[in-house]
Amino acid sequence: MKRIVIVFILMLLFPMVKVNGAGCDYSNLSRLKKIASNVNISYDYVEKNNDVTFNITLNNLNKEIYFVDLTNYRTYNYTKEEFVITGYQSGESIRYDFYSKDCPSQVLASIRLNLPSYNSYYKDEVCKGVESYNLCQKWSSHNLSYEKFLERVTNYKNSLISEPEPLPEPTVNELSITQIIINFLLDYYVIILIVLILGLVGVYMLSKKDDVYS
Repeated sequence: MKRIVIVFILMLLFPMVKVNGAGCDYSNLSRLKKIASNVNISYDYVEKNNDVTFNITLNNLNKEIYFVDLTNYRTYNYTKEEFVITGYQSGESIRYDFYSKDCPSQVLASIRLNLPSYNSYYKDEVCKGVESYNLCQKWSSHNLSYEKFLERVTNYKNSLISEPEPLPEPTVNELSITQIIINFLLDYYVIILIVLILGLVGVYMLSKKDDVYS
């Protein structure tokens, strides 16, 4: 009895070691991880009634692995190499964890996908002419109400209207007195010349008249 107690105590002193099944040894685990890492995903969408739903396609699936969709914790077992899951909403973050029945507690691989956010206002009349504006694009993440959306887009469109540049004020050149005199002589030199000639003739005639009476 004493020996049995000693053996029992020794068993308690040594830590319990978890032994994996033969199917989950290192080499098989490495092989299964490679199979899981070869899975590819892609998506498309269906636009209807001013909304979209997404379909996700998984390729290169293998009968040795299965996966769990962490958006709803639903498990998908292998049926064929390509599998399509429908009904995802825009803006959702998707994660798939892959497992094998040989190693059910070991995540072999994870695939993450962030679906784009759909902008239900992008076809609105207010977006005409500014389709490249981020609030007028099909895939745009915002939480604006329709009224706020109209306000933001209208303000953006108004900001693109450039006001006409004011006409430059005419510059007044201040002329010096000398320049004014020169301009006057150039404009009326003929009249001035005639006046001078007539003046000289008058002076000459008067001087002749004085000589006759002297």
